[in-house]
Amino acid sequence: MPRRTAPAALLLLPMMLWAAGGGEAQRARPGGMLAIGTQPLTNLDPHFATSVADIQLLEQVYEHLTYIGASNRPVPDLAKSWESTDGRTWTFALREGARFSSGKLVTACDVVASFNRLRDPRLGTPAAALYGNIREVQAVDARRVRFLLTEANPEFASDVGDYHAAILPAGSAEQRIGSGPFRIESYVPDRLVELKRNPYYSRKDAYGASLPYLEEIQLILLSGKLGFVGGLTTEEVKSLSGAPGVKVLNVDSNMHWAIHLRSDRGPAADNRVRQALKLATSHQALADDIRPGLASVGNGFTPVGPAFGKYYLVRPPFANLARARALLAEAGHPDGLEITLHIQNQAEALSIAAVWMEQLARIGVEVHPRVIASEQYYGGGGEDWLKVDFGITDWGARATPVSYFKLAYATGAPWNETHWSDPAFDQLIARIDREMSEGRRVGLYHRAQEILIERGPLIVPYFVKAAAGIRSELQGISLASDWPRTRFRDAWFAR
Repeated sequence: MPRRTAPAALLLLPMMLWAAGGGEAQRARPGGMLAIGTQPLTNLDPHFATSVADIQLLEQVYEHLTYIGASNRPVPDLAKSWESTDGRTWTFALREGARFSSGKLVTACDVVASFNRLRDPRLGTPAAALYGNIREVQAVDARRVRFLLTEANPEFASDVGDYHAAILPAGSAEQRIGSGPFRIESYVPDRLVELKRNPYYSRKDAYGASLPYLEEIQLILLSGKLGFVGGLTTEEVKSLSGAPGVKVLNVDSNMHWAIHLRSDRGPAADNRVRQALKLATSHQALADDIRPGLASVGNGFTPVGPAFGKYYLVRPPFANLARARALLAEAGHPDGLEITLHIQNQAEALSIAAVWMEQLARIGVEVHPRVIASEQYYGGGGEDWLKVDFGITDWGARATPVSYFKLAYATGAPWNETHWSDPAFDQLIARIDREMSEGRRVGLYHRAQEILIERGPLIVPYFVKAAAGIRSELQGISLASDWPRTRFRDAWFAR
């Protein structure tokens, strides 16, 4: 449920340059500072990260066993390899020489402690449900860690790449020490996070030069001399395209906004009302009006988008206003109804709300917008996203569709903002988790999406093509499909 950053001007920033002579291609040299536009942090603890800023920070400071690569598949991070013959016992071999920024070697014991913390019910981390299938985590030796699962999970190597699953030093979880390329130097709440190179980071580039190249990263809230701004809207992309000294990166993703319909109370507790709101929604109009060229419509009512390939159920949504009005009448609302929609004070959320409100008016639904700051929407108070009846929440990409199910749509899930409960859906989640046959897993995923379409609690207007603006001198960046997870280990400045 990470939040996108607000737009900010891309201006010149200080940089150190090095160009090889004699016609050779440019090569990076350590040095320089990169300023990244962001929002306020909500939690410095990576195991409790929720916002875009939280995720941007943790991806520079911490490492995971695996990282979700461009193909939406796990690639090595702290783990250099992994294996499982039955989907129930997984063994990960750690990369040699990895050290925390304190200088301490990363060992299997740190992995054991990190995952035990992640799944500790007393702490209640957002990833606890994701790792509920773990029976035991064992340190085989200093460089190997073994996971024993209750049920087989063919996607477990992807699950350990969830952004929450940062590896922390055993016994020092509260000290904000990671093994990533940067370390936290200073933090000024609501203003600045300053990162410096981790002097113990051991990875090198193809020429044997130490990584990272950058000396410093600043995550800043104020506009100014920024070198990277993510989460751009179509209008922002248009304004930056062709601008001197700026280039735009984009990538397909499963990032999406979810209009949630709380299903345990109020009008949306009746599935006829939920179906009426769905049938009043024109997804293509939302995509065309808000993100032309930077969005794709999925099946309308599930968090599983086209980026998931064969797991995605191809079933385009359609509007049917007459049927929507009839369903409202059957539910006891022949003259329509009134709802309050909580909206983060973010440009895209506001745009979605404005278009959707007009669409619902066609079936007699009057929407009263309640605009609040993102910090309030995710802040745990009376108008928190987990409490309001109708809200618009932004969700980042995940490695597997079942991650969304377990985090937000299973009964009692930690981020079940809709408070929806469906025993048949819960049973499908359990079966997906342990099904080793890809063909059968595809069928289970499709049935789960059918249930969400038929009686689920959300409307997904579209899936976002992530876009970021960077200074043209900035090299070595590969925009992640979940763009806040973009890493700057290989970033450098060229003339």
